[in-house]
Amino acid sequence: MRILINPQFQYLSGCFDLLLDSDYFESQGELLYDVGRNVVKRFHFEDVDVVVKRFGRITSFNRLMYAMVRESKAIRAYKYASKLRSLGISTPEEVAVWETYSHGMLVDSYFISLFTPSRSLTFLREFNFNKREWFPILDHLAEWIFMLHEKGVLHLDLNLGNILYQEQKDGREHTFQLIDNNRMKFCQQISVEERLKNLCRISTNLELHLYIMKKYMELIPCNNKTLAIKGCYYKLNLEYKQMVKRRMKKLKHLLF
Repeated sequence: MRILINPQFQYLSGCFDLLLDSDYFESQGELLYDVGRNVVKRFHFEDVDVVVKRFGRITSFNRLMYAMVRESKAIRAYKYASKLRSLGISTPEEVAVWETYSHGMLVDSYFISLFTPSRSLTFLREFNFNKREWFPILDHLAEWIFMLHEKGVLHLDLNLGNILYQEQKDGREHTFQLIDNNRMKFCQQISVEERLKNLCRISTNLELHLYIMKKYMELIPCNNKTLAIKGCYYKLNLEYKQMVKRRMKKLKHLLF
């Protein structure tokens, strides 16, 4: 077993023991997300609300790699959350990591963070240029992503589901938080090409991508026409790769 607890929440360690009982995790808590292998639930332990993410079972090879060579997704999510906040980037505070091992290989892995009432940006997937009331959110989002890149942060799974937002009382400002932080890259400096490639992961909606890219490019002192062409190329290339990947998965399912 491997346990890593934020010293501020050490007093909750007894509550976290409950997670070792798979029946408890399955039957208790409020389900927030259950798509694919990972399950995310909200629990109330004593005086705090927490979000518990249980990472899905992995192959025997990866179980061995995480045990001996590479840090697990849960450990990386914990460490990267702390790193992000040290850079002034908001993310739910890390609470604990809980992992179990069998014969030296990773079996179950949980990452626990504080619950945040912020809203997911997934509703923006329905964006079109007629929804002008969403423009202020998108403007602030473009500025926020630019800030991430200026600070050398590349979230390698930068999609709308992994960005939370909260509108301020005046209605004119929006604050954002990064979640699902186990795939990150921290750089001294990020090239324009890397920025554009990262930006195109935001959404599969081309209209949304073009709007955010336009606002983002206004912040870069470069040739915007050249950047727009590159940005569109990277977006279309990513869409093509994702389409091929989906078809290959479907074909594999049909064959096997």
